Amino acid sequence: MAGRHVISNALAALAAASVWGIGVTEAQSVLRSLRAPGMRGELLRLSNGAALINDSYNSSPAALHAMITVLAATPKYRRRILAAGEMRELGRTSPELHREAGSFAARTGKVDWVIGVEGDAAQLVEGAIAGGVPRSQTKFFSSSEEAAKFLTGFVAAEDLLLVKGSRGVKMERIVDTLLAAHASEAVGAEKVRH
Repeated sequence: MAGRHVISNALAALAAASVWGIGVTEAQSVLRSLRAPGMRGELLRLSNGAALINDSYNSSPAALHAMITVLAATPKYRRRILAAGEMRELGRTSPELHREAGSFAARTGKVDWVIGVEGDAAQLVEGAIAGGVPRSQTKFFSSSEEAAKFLTGFVAAEDLLLVKGSRGVKMERIVDTLLAAHASEAVGAEKVRH
């Protein structure tokens, strides 16, 4: 499992375990066996030489920032591509929160492409552009199916693609389409560095 946010969660779990008398050795064996559940930070390798972080189960501003940090910090990839679906149920602040997420991706200096999918994800793209990602390295699609068609021909060897978005946007369609086009093999998330 990748990301500094996972470390924070593990430390909290260790603290709770100590309250219940669970020893460090036992906790360590459990932590070593943890794997990312489906659609929650799972790393997939595609047959075309690209890799995909499938975090398409759901999204929120904090979760998106955490996974953008993982994407940006993962070394040895030619391009790092963010495909972010709209984060839903954010109320009146939704456009602003999406722009901030795009700006955050740009500020990392490591996200090469930003793809927005549906609704306020258009503001995420605009935030990325305002933050310094060239407009020519952004796209917005009104559906995950359209984004999947584009990404199938776009993602190439040595690319790392993060797919994330709210359940209603159905970002898993992108993952499914890429898996169908480029038979994959699930690998341990320890290959993704934080």
